Amino acid sequence: MAVLGCLGLAGGCVPGASSPEMVGGAYRADVQFREFMPLWREGWQWLDDNGEKVRYAYEGMPLGGYLFVYFRNPGDEPLEVKDALLNGVSLARGVAPQGPLPKDPHGKYACSVAFSDLPKDQIDKLLAAGEPVWWKVEPTFIPPGGLAELTVRLRRDPTVDRLRVTIPVGQDRTSQTVLRTGREQPRFFSISFSPGLGCVHAYLRHPSGKGLSPRRILVNGQDLSSRCTIVADEAIDTVAVAIDLEQPLVESTYTIFQADYADGTTALAGLGAWPTDMVYGMWGCHTKGETAEEMARGFLTDMALHNINVFMSHCPGPGSGFVRSAEGQKMLESLGMRQMLEWTAPDRNPVFYFLTDEPDANDFLTTGLDPYKRIGSLGQWLVERVKLFRRHDPKRTPILLNVDNTFKPENWYTYAQLADIACADPYYQEGVQSVWGSDPTNMGAYLKPTYVYAVGEIYQSACGPRPMHLILHTCRFDFAPPEFAYRAPTPEEKRIEVYYALAAGTKQFSYWWYTPDHRYYGVGADAPETRALWKEIGLLGAEVRTVGSLVTEGCPAGLPVKAPRLLWVRSLLAGTDTAIILVVNDNHASDRLGTVVKPLDKARVTVQLPAWLKAQQVFEITSAGTQDIAWSRDGQQVTLDLGTVHLTRMIVVSHDQGLRDRLQQGYDQKFAENVRRLTAAP
Repeated sequence: MAVLGCLGLAGGCVPGASSPEMVGGAYRADVQFREFMPLWREGWQWLDDNGEKVRYAYEGMPLGGYLFVYFRNPGDEPLEVKDALLNGVSLARGVAPQGPLPKDPHGKYACSVAFSDLPKDQIDKLLAAGEPVWWKVEPTFIPPGGLAELTVRLRRDPTVDRLRVTIPVGQDRTSQTVLRTGREQPRFFSISFSPGLGCVHAYLRHPSGKGLSPRRILVNGQDLSSRCTIVADEAIDTVAVAIDLEQPLVESTYTIFQADYADGTTALAGLGAWPTDMVYGMWGCHTKGETAEEMARGFLTDMALHNINVFMSHCPGPGSGFVRSAEGQKMLESLGMRQMLEWTAPDRNPVFYFLTDEPDANDFLTTGLDPYKRIGSLGQWLVERVKLFRRHDPKRTPILLNVDNTFKPENWYTYAQLADIACADPYYQEGVQSVWGSDPTNMGAYLKPTYVYAVGEIYQSACGPRPMHLILHTCRFDFAPPEFAYRAPTPEEKRIEVYYALAAGTKQFSYWWYTPDHRYYGVGADAPETRALWKEIGLLGAEVRTVGSLVTEGCPAGLPVKAPRLLWVRSLLAGTDTAIILVVNDNHASDRLGTVVKPLDKARVTVQLPAWLKAQQVFEITSAGTQDIAWSRDGQQVTLDLGTVHLTRMIVVSHDQGLRDRLQQGYDQKFAENVRRLTAAP
């Protein structure tokens, strides 16, 4: 029996397999963000006894966390874990379905401890352990010598100080470990892979809040410290690590990372190895054209002009069918675009699959549970659905799960670790419309698109080191009755939202949606406000995709900053030699009529760079490419003379003297002509 000072897990496997070897584990509690509490109101019709809408979130509300356990298959046969015991109780029986499973493999079903037939004393043990909501083991089949990760979502912090996880293998043979729930461990906050999977960019945070360097780094159990560049500064909360692999990883393989510290703590994380690309996607389409091919060419060409590189589907009409054809695939390729698919088709080279949409909204329909116990009830079904996708796709294309805005903020914590890509749709304008329609006294919290940043901050805190994808809203609400109609998002709002999303840590974007002939009136429409918004999305696409490789390999980091009160400044680390400074003019507000911005003149920002970063190049990224900026250096302090800040600024500070030329070359090749055409249009 291995005891590793953390938690215990359990699972069944093929007959004759060796007992798994425990590597380590941790309980990671959800991070509270009390400053965002005024934003969490619900738009649903769940009423209390007085007929008032229920406000699910409240100050000091309890949250839960994640239990992670890592183990190795030491045998010479593949291992499939079919159960895990938490404090001696079966999770397979404890997180039970509500009634018989549907015959349709795609049929939804809810699961909960409340539906279990286990004896009361065992149910009580699960509740004391935090009440498991869903659990999974990845990979499903662990190869001989391979490592795996058990993840258990707990609804609440455990009331016991130790969690014992056991993996039973065969008769009378088990492996187990014990976790102390009150001991916070360091963590991998972000991990990304280079295009060829030969380099890994990882970012670590220590519970002390200081940038402490680990003493060694392991990948799949192999000590690769000698192949790592590790940069740390105790004044910065994030440590950057570049791992130069001797042999590139095999795409889609589940990879376990470990960082050991001198104080005896350990960071562990597992995720699939996929190249991390900047996704800039659009949902929807239109039906203009006499043939399906004309329709598809019309909306895809328009999207490509606006620097969209992923067609996100949800496309009514014949054009969608043409995109699925061989000719449609050639059209996508010629435009430099890929697509998201809603079911497996590895031969079409999807960028990712769409697991399902908005499970949190559907959780509310689990009427067999108290409303305060419904969030996450579809989680175990989604775990099995991931396995279904894996079985049908030998390439193991990554899977995206989109979470909506129901049971805020628990919904984002609850589903953050379930799929390969954590996706959310923080529709700021939808929230504003709801506040104006029924709750105008709370408009103060919605004067700015803080909602997007808040959702991103929470989701990144919970989903890391997995990548985050945020969907931004691009529709006018053409609802009946008229009092619920609401204008299209303004270009200013969308620009601010993109910068907020970048600052929160998103590596991927998409917009919902393009379709014009709908009560959600999209940017494919020929109205002045949607044309202006669509143009801004195109210009933003050139901007963020120019710096995309830095964003996808980067991570939010708290660099010390001195700035005017009305400048909102955040920073990203991009590898071990570059930082990105994101600036937003905070003197703006939105209402039913539009957005008001008061530019800030003579703006100066001073950034304290990490000790390892020597500023050799400082330049700005705009929709027109790379631009000069006035700057000065005093030791590790860099002062940026921004002049007048109308809305946003993006500054790159790097030791890499060839970086600007490479970024400009990419801009010239991919975006310059699109920007010329967009800016020339009326």
